[in-house]
Amino acid sequence: MRWGSRKSYRVGGTYILDCFPEKKTNLLITAVSAAMGIFHVYTAFFGVLTALWQRSIHLTFGFLICYLTAVAGASLKREKIFPLLAAAASLFCLGHFIVNFQAMILRFGDPDALDLAVGTVLIVLVLDFARRSVGNILPGIAVVFLLYAVAGPYLPGMLWHRGYDLTRIIYQISLSTEGIFGTPLGVSASYVFIFVLFGAFLEITGAGQFYIDFAVKSVGGSAGGPAKAAVVASSLFGSVSGSAVANVAGTGAVTIPLMRSIGYRPEFAAAVEAVASTGGQIMPPLMGAAAFIMAEILAVPYYKVALGALIPALIFYGTVFTMVHCRAKILGLSGTARDSLPPMKTLLREQGIFFIPLLVLIYFMIIAQYSVMKAAVYSLLATVLVGFFKKRMGWRDIITAFESGARVSLVVIASTACAGIIVAVMNLTGLGMKFSSLVLAVGGNSLILVLIMIMLASLLLGMGLPTTPAYLILAVLGAPTLVRLGVEPLAAHLFVFYFGCMSMITPPVGLAVYAASCIAEADFWKTSKQSLLLALPAFVVPYMFVFHPSLVGLGDVFSVLSTGGSGLLGAVILGAGLSGWYFLKVSLPERAVLCVAGILLILPGWPSNIAGILLAVAVWAFRKNMRK
Repeated sequence: MRWGSRKSYRVGGTYILDCFPEKKTNLLITAVSAAMGIFHVYTAFFGVLTALWQRSIHLTFGFLICYLTAVAGASLKREKIFPLLAAAASLFCLGHFIVNFQAMILRFGDPDALDLAVGTVLIVLVLDFARRSVGNILPGIAVVFLLYAVAGPYLPGMLWHRGYDLTRIIYQISLSTEGIFGTPLGVSASYVFIFVLFGAFLEITGAGQFYIDFAVKSVGGSAGGPAKAAVVASSLFGSVSGSAVANVAGTGAVTIPLMRSIGYRPEFAAAVEAVASTGGQIMPPLMGAAAFIMAEILAVPYYKVALGALIPALIFYGTVFTMVHCRAKILGLSGTARDSLPPMKTLLREQGIFFIPLLVLIYFMIIAQYSVMKAAVYSLLATVLVGFFKKRMGWRDIITAFESGARVSLVVIASTACAGIIVAVMNLTGLGMKFSSLVLAVGGNSLILVLIMIMLASLLLGMGLPTTPAYLILAVLGAPTLVRLGVEPLAAHLFVFYFGCMSMITPPVGLAVYAASCIAEADFWKTSKQSLLLALPAFVVPYMFVFHPSLVGLGDVFSVLSTGGSGLLGAVILGAGLSGWYFLKVSLPERAVLCVAGILLILPGWPSNIAGILLAVAVWAFRKNMRK
């Protein structure tokens, strides 16, 4: 048989496809994942490579794991063809960037035919990668922006731009560090992956389960204990995972059944878990990928972003915790049996060592002020040592953690790469400035009206996108508008970030609510209603820190500490007012007064704080006299 015949080609193709059975492909995925983890740990500790190399290698690892996973999951041989071709194309593109790097620099702005071919293939691969990893909405938006880059000269009004040829568009998007290989993917390649890996190692050691046990033991025996445990556990677990849905899946499987067992309705139990898990994205020390990108955009150390988010996060969790307690008091619910777990001293003696990785992270990142990457590496090493010490980690577990971290990172890699296409087109066409001018034209000089418009845009984008790309788009479109109106840059970006997070519990999508309602077997819409009530303060606090930046740590130490203290007290009073319990059940007018008192306490400034305290004391005195 001649190899050049049609039949021989078919036989040859079948032979190639037969080289990728599921078992061998899974082993290859494990090997690629381990290589990816080792590469990022090495560059995090010894220094990252040139931007284009670091980011292209990072993206190629993502391509390979995504497409090899598709090959492993293919039931028919023909379904393996495109993923294998895509994986091979990604390796070719990486080779082109590495081998022809110097030549590409010399051809700056004037790519040759091979450059353009590689750039075009990269755009197609990124769009398909995002479709497989994130869903259709983000790549769909990216395609719209690509069409806008081409069709600008034919559009009316503010959408018009002079137009660009394909060479300029391809170069801007995929051959420079302004698009796919821009800052978002750079943050993913430098910072985010190493923290995702850190979270994966914590999970392998069993630290996640310890955080849940610690929360249950700490507050589980009090009124409504399991719900309080959900709040505490989600703040601990979510500050490491940085993902609302992952947080729900990790803690909700334990806390939701516990809440239901003591009498909470399924809808309320699911709402508590969804809201608490969503707050994990805004809870330091880790706040998800978007927070690292925010630090890079603002050109400030990450710890400053984390410290800025601390007071609003404590207010958020303080309010939710209080509302859970008040609901338990109103319903007469007790806690879990205190003997369901070992005594606290025993628990801390046997498993308290799992706090060490987080303490190491905080020390190196905030006190020693090491780079974020080195702090993460030291925390990762501490986790491995803890795992070996507790005999919960062997070499096979390390490989498993590498693979778990690599798979979890696909969403971030795909999101940041695809969002880079959108950002590139906005910068190329000046759409960001046009959007800012349009918002200012509609809102005039009314900051509150502009804030409402940007809040709605953040919630709308967040419904269809993960938090990271939603923040990225609004960081380019919305945050600069707020800065032009005099808002502090950190407060402006946190405002956009917060409402992007809140979209996780906002109907009609509400991914965190959907995940929690599935675990609780509750109605989605009833759960959404309860979630919005519990998270109501989260929709108020961002407006407050825009007008009063001391809430995000901007100002002298005394003003920040006093603002934090009064804010926490205000969160408790506000939660009591929203729930209807203030030492005992209170009437609707009293609830309204308590809500006002809580808001006045959250607002910085002695006049408002004193007014809030007086109102809260007045309600307490009135109820005390009524009981006599």
